Amino acid sequence: MTTTVYLVRHGQITSNTTGFYSGRSDEDLNDLGYMQARMLSSRMAGLAIGSVYTSPLRRAYTTARILAEPHSLGVNVLDDLIEIQLGDWQGQYEDEIGRRWPELWKQSQTDPSELTLPNGESFSQVAVRAVRAFETVLAASRGGQTVIVTHDVVIRILVAHVLGVPNSIYRRLEIGNASLSTIRVAGGNKQLLTLNDTSHLDGLPLS
Repeated sequence: MTTTVYLVRHGQITSNTTGFYSGRSDEDLNDLGYMQARMLSSRMAGLAIGSVYTSPLRRAYTTARILAEPHSLGVNVLDDLIEIQLGDWQGQYEDEIGRRWPELWKQSQTDPSELTLPNGESFSQVAVRAVRAFETVLAASRGGQTVIVTHDVVIRILVAHVLGVPNSIYRRLEIGNASLSTIRVAGGNKQLLTLNDTSHLDGLPLS
């Protein structure tokens, strides 16, 4: 029995282009983000998708709703798929974070796998809940095709989980807005088939 999981990062929000750490704020997709989500939806319309799961944040939920529409599906919200809790970094710009927390910022840009954000989550905590959500989706989708719409951090951690490598690989991965990463699970074996596929966005501006 083979299960296919499509990991999708939400479409672009304005904060993605400005260096602003929006975190768990409920910012919706910008105009380009809506276009990205619709183009990905068109690409996936012919797949036999049986379920769609999403982070509760609006940018992910909106993307998930657009992806689910051609399949006449509802959207299942899983709180464990939410963005990392940024703590004191939420609502800050990158340059301000670098100025106020220089050592933590440096660590976040090299290997954040052992990092705990000030008054926020550690990457290890995110990994626990992200993998829990992934296993929940697998259990409910055996033999089918399912979509998980979530955030950059969560997807990178899930990719490391599937590959069986430590989260120190984090900064070697790139997960773009409205990108598609595909995982196949058969007989307990997990395989990463595609990573950060954005070919459906060809022709769109980068920001």
